[in-house]
Amino acid sequence: MKYRNDHETAVSPVVGVMLMLSVTVLIAAIVSTYAGGFTGGAEKSPQSSVKANPNLLQHRIYFEHNGGDPFMLSSVQVVLREHDNKTALSLIDAKSSRVQNFTEVGIEALNSDTTIQAGDTFYIESVDWKAGEVWMKFGNLDLSPDQKITWLLVDKGTGKTISTGSFYL
Repeated sequence: MKYRNDHETAVSPVVGVMLMLSVTVLIAAIVSTYAGGFTGGAEKSPQSSVKANPNLLQHRIYFEHNGGDPFMLSSVQVVLREHDNKTALSLIDAKSSRVQNFTEVGIEALNSDTTIQAGDTFYIESVDWKAGEVWMKFGNLDLSPDQKITWLLVDKGTGKTISTGSFYL
């Protein structure tokens, strides 16, 4: 009978433990690389401070950019809500049955490349109104005095809110 030395018998368990450890590390690296790919491509939506000021006599709602990220008018949507009634408006709706104007103050023509940044103001203008009357219509939403209107400025690309607020007419 041949006997082994103690140092020869200890090699096999050490090699086995090292192999299991390296396989575990390899699997963890593959899983973390795969899972990390899900979050890398998320788009960031702009975050801005915007204030809305309705003007019933001009049949417009002005939106003043007070700070934060700039955004393009073509990439945003204004959502107006009064109780359960709401309407969503964008530059595409300008000169339609939903909104008359969706443009920056001081700009003569509608321009899809218009960038709104801090200090700029844009407005939406009612499609349906009568001279001397103080009400506005945006899409299916009628606005008249003494209503509380909640508004959201939404990034169309991500669907995330850029700014939100409310006002009373």
